Amino acid sequence: MKVSQKWRVAAVVLIGPTLAIMDSTIVSVILSQLQAAFHTDFQTISWVASAYFLAQAAVLPIIGYVSDLIGTKVAFLTSLALFTAGSLLCALSPGKEALIAFRVLQGIGGGALLPLAMTINYRNFPPNERSKVMAVLGIPIILAPTFGPTIGGYLSTSLNWNAVFLINVPLGIINLLFAFLVLPGRTSNQNEQAKGVRKSFDILGLVLSLVGITTLVYGISEAGTKGWGD
Repeated sequence: MKVSQKWRVAAVVLIGPTLAIMDSTIVSVILSQLQAAFHTDFQTISWVASAYFLAQAAVLPIIGYVSDLIGTKVAFLTSLALFTAGSLLCALSPGKEALIAFRVLQGIGGGALLPLAMTINYRNFPPNERSKVMAVLGIPIILAPTFGPTIGGYLSTSLNWNAVFLINVPLGIINLLFAFLVLPGRTSNQNEQAKGVRKSFDILGLVLSLVGITTLVYGISEAGTKGWGD
C-alpha cells in the first residue's frame, strides 16, 4: 500500500472512534434536560451515560475475535453502522427505557471502533512508522472527551437534546461511505487466520471476560456516587 493511501485509511478510521469517545461525555450536559423531558428522577436518567460505558466495556473482549473472523473492514463498517443507527434511534426515543436501550446499541458499536481503528493502522504501517501515526492521530482521540460537553451544551441550548445524538448521523454516514471505499479488504493470509480462529474459540473464557469487565466498569462507575463501601 502506498504511503498516501495508508494515511487516507488512517484518517478515515479516525472519525468513528472520535465520535464514539466524544459521546461518552457529550450527554453529561443534557441529563437534566432528559430528566425533564421524560419525567423521571436523576438516578434513572443517569443510566443513559452508564449504559453506554457498560456496553463499550462489554464489547472489548469479543471484538478481536470478531475482527479476525469476519475481517477488520467488515467489523469496522458493522460497528460504525451500529453506532450511527444507535445515535439515530437515541434521538427518536419515545421514552427513557428506549433511550437507555438504544444507548447500549450505540455503545456496542462505539466501543469496537477504537480497537478496530488501531488494528487497521498497525497492520497498514510498519513498526518504525507506528509511533508517528499514533502520535498524530491520537490528538483528536485525546481531545474528544474535552470537546464533548462543549459541543453538547451548544447543541442542546441552540436546538434541543435530540441534536446531541443526531449530529452523529450525517457524520457517521459519510464515514461509512469513505470507509467502504478506502479500507482494504481481507488478504489470503487473514483468511487462513480466520479458519484457525474458528477452531480455537473459547466460549467459556469469552462469557467470563464479558461478565468480569462489565461488572468491573459498573462497580467503578457506581462507586463515584455511592461510595466504595456501599
